[in-house]
Amino acid sequence: MKRIINFSGGKSSALMTILEYNPETDYVVFCDTGREHDKTYKFINDFEAFENIPIIRLGGKDSFTKYLAKRDFEEIPNMMKRSCTIELKVKVARRWARKNIGMSYDSLLGFRFDEPQRVVKNKKRWQQVNNVFPLFDKKINKAYVNDYWLNKPYTLEIPSILGNCTLCFMKGKSKIISILRVYPELANEWIEDERLSSLKYGYTYLKDMSIEQCLKISQTPDLFTSINLEYLSPAFDCSCSS
Repeated sequence: MKRIINFSGGKSSALMTILEYNPETDYVVFCDTGREHDKTYKFINDFEAFENIPIIRLGGKDSFTKYLAKRDFEEIPNMMKRSCTIELKVKVARRWARKNIGMSYDSLLGFRFDEPQRVVKNKKRWQQVNNVFPLFDKKINKAYVNDYWLNKPYTLEIPSILGNCTLCFMKGKSKIISILRVYPELANEWIEDERLSSLKYGYTYLKDMSIEQCLKISQTPDLFTSINLEYLSPAFDCSCSS
């Protein structure tokens, strides 16, 4: 049975890949939305160099913007319409599989033992495709993953909250504001998306608040809160591997 290892550019999926990779059966696939942090791409490059495991890179720098433009910016993803994972990751990987290995394969996802809700949600999503959760099955949790990378000569050089799309709405309003206190430059392309949508439709990523408003709040001095992104987790679970 052929297998696709879903590599998100995060430490959990990278560990899964190291533990599971079999060059005879496996294809490591990274679906790039184009909204990853620069350090994510560095980590992927380092991973290939140190582990000698090839990564098939699909999508690219402008994938997210092209996806929005194709829909004339009417379809801004949000909690009620979470189309970006399906369109930019799941369907992209499946199109590649259909062309290269056929439609019957195991799909390995890097959900950990401390993420049972994500495993249950993604047990069976596509006919003929068998979703597998190696880290969950091995009872590997976030603490184990973090300890593992302490002993490697390279690692992901950003907090895990910045994994996957930098300002994904699934991270939650308060977490996005915290991120922007440290990385205000990340707001630019998300603000532009909402600006283009507002010309006709007025949609935003978050309910009742734009990314521009989040940025303004983040720039207000907060004397009572110290920002340490290392301890932040997304407010909501998504299907993107970590």
